[in-house]
Amino acid sequence: MHTINELSWDFPNPHILKFQVIEDNIDILGHVNNKVYLDWSEAVSWDHSNLLGVSHEDFKKVKSACVVVRNKIEYLASLFLDDEIAISTWITQCDHKIKLSRLFQVIRIADNKTVFRSNVDYVCVSLENYKPKRMPDLFKKSYKVTTK
Repeated sequence: MHTINELSWDFPNPHILKFQVIEDNIDILGHVNNKVYLDWSEAVSWDHSNLLGVSHEDFKKVKSACVVVRNKIEYLASLFLDDEIAISTWITQCDHKIKLSRLFQVIRIADNKTVFRSNVDYVCVSLENYKPKRMPDLFKKSYKVTTK
């Protein structure tokens, strides 16, 4: 069994959450349903944003959020009931105008196998009209590339 820090992360400085596969995650094929990986990605993304200084309340205050506009997903292996996983995210690009990109990686802890990878592009939008808008100063200050 590997510790979280010994896993084969794509980049240094991973922001990590751990999960164990539960019955509700399993689909009719007997493995983790594809949408569960997206739920895990969303959870680690919110947690990472909070760590970087942008809370749920902050999104409301600045009336802005970053929304997914493109998601390139690789499902590399299956997960099954009781598997323990670690998921990490990094900010891979940020133009400090309207665009931000993240990488997500899921590793099965028992064998250090990457089972999922996702490159996601976001655009900053207004929470008043949901149209693209320039990032507020809070986002520019908080969202830096974390792959270094």
